[in-house]
Amino acid sequence: MANGLDDLLGDAKKKGSELWSNIKSSGKDKLKIGIQKLNDALPDIEKAGFVLVRLDVDIALLPRLFARFKQVHQISDEEKEAILTKTKKNKFLNFILMGLFKAVEIKGEVKIDSMNLEEIELEIGLTPSAKIIFRREERLKLME
Repeated sequence: MANGLDDLLGDAKKKGSELWSNIKSSGKDKLKIGIQKLNDALPDIEKAGFVLVRLDVDIALLPRLFARFKQVHQISDEEKEAILTKTKKNKFLNFILMGLFKAVEIKGEVKIDSMNLEEIELEIGLTPSAKIIFRREERLKLME
C-alpha cells in the first residue's frame, strides 16, 4: 500500500511540475507577444497624439503590462474616428486607443485644483483597465 501511495504521490508531483512548467512558459510567451503587439502599435498610438513614456512588466501567474502614455498633441474628433475605424480589426490597438481617448475625455470633465493630467496608465492583462494620473505643477518641478 505504501508503494502505491508513493507512486500516486510521485505521479501527482510530476504532473504538477509539468503543469507549472506549462503555465510559466505560457505566461512568458504571453508577455513577449504583448510587448511585441505594443511595440507594433506605437506608430498608430503616436499618430493619435500619445507617446509611451514608461512600461512596467508584472511577471506573475497572470502576467500584465502597465503602459504609461503622455498626450503630446490633440487630434480632432474626425481623426479619432478615422484611426479607430482603421484599427478596428486590431483589438489590442483599438483597446489602447479607446482607453487613451476616454481618459482624455474624462480629463476634460474633471477639474482638480492646480493639478494637470500628466499620464495615462493602461493595464494590459486579463482584466484591462485605465488609470488617469494627475500631478501638481510645483511637484513636477521638484521631481526634475
